[in-house]
Amino acid sequence: MDRLGLNRRTAVLLGTMAAILSGCTSSSPAPNWSFPIDSSTPVVSPSAGSGQSATPSAAAAPSAAASPADTAAPSAAASAGPSAKPIGVPASGVAIYLSEWSVGLPTSMLTGQVNFGITNIGTMPHELLVFRSDLPPTSYPVDSKGTIIEDGPGITLVSRGSVIPPGQSQARVVDLTEPGTYLFVCNMPGHFKAGMYRVVTVTSPSEQQAYAPAALSEWHIAAATTLKAGSVIVETGNFGTIQHELLVFKSDLPPSGYPVDKNGNIIEDGPGIKLVSDGANIDPGGTQTRTVDLTRPGSYLFVCNIPGHFKAGMFSVVTVTP
Repeated sequence: MDRLGLNRRTAVLLGTMAAILSGCTSSSPAPNWSFPIDSSTPVVSPSAGSGQSATPSAAAAPSAAASPADTAAPSAAASAGPSAKPIGVPASGVAIYLSEWSVGLPTSMLTGQVNFGITNIGTMPHELLVFRSDLPPTSYPVDSKGTIIEDGPGITLVSRGSVIPPGQSQARVVDLTEPGTYLFVCNMPGHFKAGMYRVVTVTSPSEQQAYAPAALSEWHIAAATTLKAGSVIVETGNFGTIQHELLVFKSDLPPSGYPVDKNGNIIEDGPGIKLVSDGANIDPGGTQTRTVDLTRPGSYLFVCNIPGHFKAGMFSVVTVTP
């Protein structure tokens, strides 16, 4: 897929977003897209609504389905160090923040020897181990207490370091030269079981990836209706006035056929659907970028599943073609 073609598709998509969202106002700041787009692309206007009358009863509530591993990465300014200054930020590289029970770092990055600054902003000691594996976290070999068996089958320990006390930092270079899926995890007893990990996709700079923006507002998701199969960088911007999230499911079911609970929220591990990608809630004016595996052609649902949002119609069906 050539980059010019991607830029043209991005321009058309964002132009469509502008048409959908034009004429609306919002008190929230407008997100800024991280990726360059065509200079002729219209600015996407914030939206106050899609014209639907349904109003969620718990619109501003965080997603009940969010796990500890999916919590938002803590701010660098939220250091637990005595000076209350941002610590652990490398001059060049990536900052990682550990807390109960979260590992905060980007979910996608490029191959290479990566310089990490790891900071414990929690209230107890933590550590950071990095594994490479094609296994999902739920299939990692564990002992009777749910702690990862570090030399177990199907996983490779790439990096480990000493335990980090609260408020302290650790600098480390990690070998991520091989593309694939990595698990950044605290493996102190009980911590992995509590969800203290983050899955990171590492790709080669030579791998061309499509860029697909998705604009969220009450109660609408503006995204491309058709994408080519592949590994896609999805950047999500919240143009609304309350928190939203973006989940991606693959299913042959129409949205009306998705399994829901008594309140109309999608049962994320329900029958007939597969959760492909999840992320933390996004504050108004915020953006979130992650790599989504859309390599299998078919029908996907881009949806906000914060209580009441799916019921209000906050979803978009995306067809992935070969």
